[in-house]
Amino acid sequence: MEPRDVVAAKRDGRELQGDELRAFVLGYAKGEIPDYLAAAFLMAAYVNGLSDGETAELTRAMIESGVTLPLSRVSRPKVDKHSTGGVSDGVTLVFAPLAASLGLAVAKLSGRGLGHTGGTLDKLESIPGLRTDLSPEQLERQVEKIGCAVAGQSKDLVPADGALYALRDATATVDSIPLIAASVMSKKLAVGTDLILLDVKAGSGAFMKTPEAAAELASACVGLASKWGRRARAAVTDMSQPLGLAIGNALDVAEAVRLLKGEERGRLRELSVAFAAEALWALAGEERLAAAGRA
Repeated sequence: MEPRDVVAAKRDGRELQGDELRAFVLGYAKGEIPDYLAAAFLMAAYVNGLSDGETAELTRAMIESGVTLPLSRVSRPKVDKHSTGGVSDGVTLVFAPLAASLGLAVAKLSGRGLGHTGGTLDKLESIPGLRTDLSPEQLERQVEKIGCAVAGQSKDLVPADGALYALRDATATVDSIPLIAASVMSKKLAVGTDLILLDVKAGSGAFMKTPEAAAELASACVGLASKWGRRARAAVTDMSQPLGLAIGNALDVAEAVRLLKGEERGRLRELSVAFAAEALWALAGEERLAAAGRA
């Protein structure tokens, strides 16, 4: 099927076959399909929705657009944590070093700002000299060495999601549950962690405005993990007000540093600790969690 026919089929509400979706997505990732056709496809998918099967095939296509990273050389229990985004959401900045200090390995592919939400990559790149354009080998080496690494999509890791992610932001097609789920889980499933933690935001500062919509997105993401035989847990958390006390990339980083030093408390600390405890419980068990609590 020609790319134009794929767009027309989705415009008319027809369900696309897996090979049709894969050919379209891989063609776009290679630069063979122009932005205007990809933008039209995103809008058709936004308006008419995607079935569970289409969402899974879209996820698969984005994963297959690059290499996967099994993390076979990392000896620690491996976890990835993802937030669907909000305002002053610096949980990853706190969670990653906290989990690493507890003996876990955090390997995370992150995105940039989308819509009104701040991106973890943007926050980290406010630190002079810090790089997020890590190759798969560099990411795995850093995780093994210091226990955590956060990187962006690249020409090697889910490049199709990187391209479609930016186009969704430009075409007002961000808040679609199938498109969000496929984008999130393509990044999570491309990296071979033992556990995927999902922080699905609900409220006026989130893409999902109601807890019901957030629960639907959480279910879609966990369902995709299940199709790949991967272990995932999701929590719906409130984003009706800023999570931290600072708003802005560099300010979010500074707040995370103060929190890690024990100088601040609040909702950001509570949620970060809760996710770290959940990861430790799931991967190391009750005895290890109790020991960490005593420490």
